[in-house]
Amino acid sequence: MPFAKLILSSDATRIGQDPRLLAKRAQRSELIRVRRGAYVPAQLWSALNDRQRHGLLAAALVQNSLKTPVFTMKTAALLWGLGVVGVPEQLQAATSDPQGGRSKHGVQKTLGSLERGVCELGGFRVTDKIRTTIDLAGVLKFAEALAVVDSSRREQSSRSEAKATDWDKETPWGPAIEEKTLGDAASNLASSSRQRRAAKIIEFSTAKAESVGESMSRANMILQRFPLPQLQASFTLKSGKTARTDFWWPELDLVGEFDGQGKYLRNRLRGGKTIQQVVMEEKARENALRALGLTVIRWDWAEMMNPRAFAKILTDGGLEPVGAGR
Repeated sequence: MPFAKLILSSDATRIGQDPRLLAKRAQRSELIRVRRGAYVPAQLWSALNDRQRHGLLAAALVQNSLKTPVFTMKTAALLWGLGVVGVPEQLQAATSDPQGGRSKHGVQKTLGSLERGVCELGGFRVTDKIRTTIDLAGVLKFAEALAVVDSSRREQSSRSEAKATDWDKETPWGPAIEEKTLGDAASNLASSSRQRRAAKIIEFSTAKAESVGESMSRANMILQRFPLPQLQASFTLKSGKTARTDFWWPELDLVGEFDGQGKYLRNRLRGGKTIQQVVMEEKARENALRALGLTVIRWDWAEMMNPRAFAKILTDGGLEPVGAGR
């Protein structure tokens, strides 16, 4: 748990040590002060990614708060393993104060119930999966919101090693949420504009998107009015093996593949293979799909986030925006 990695001034006092020694160790760069009275070894901190560091900041807040905070929005979504793009600069927590929305000491407060739709997850109090999903669907930009909602509907893999305490999950935690359940929750949002926004995103969402990159790609296709593909189509290759593709437009025999960095850089996703082995296998797989008469187009995150570059890749593959003339 993140709590076990923290070194607290209160613990030093309890065992008769001078807590000022921790501050001195921080001055010598042996420790990193993550919050008042809470430290972690510098070597450990340097090895963590942004999501894991966010988790330690959350744990430090819990340890130093008289009243246990209720984490919400992106902070809660990270703990649930939802498809969040980026990490918030501040911890996000709920407040019952009508003047909520204030930021102080690295915590952004958002007005919301501290009891309804709240649960415990990995030693933290957070908004539950449904509330977290709908809260974000009501405020995020379309593409980011779609990635969150898609992930909430996705079934957790039976082979998943995700744990409730893991802030860097590769699959969502907990049961998938049904579309109707999300729709009912969206109707309870405070403003009619957020209700309509969330309802539209839920309408476009799917349980078949397997990554944030796939969801964001599809969102950008929607925004640029390109025909929507079938997701996770399977093809039997001439070798007898089966290849599953991210996107497929059957009317054009066109396959689209999103190249996320995860399958190349994360050892768990590579299955212990080297990056070179994964690249060579991807190339062989692509050639095998082309041998079936399919056209294959690929894009990475940077290309997908650039509207012109992404549109060119799709049009080069033969797609045209709906309503565009020839």
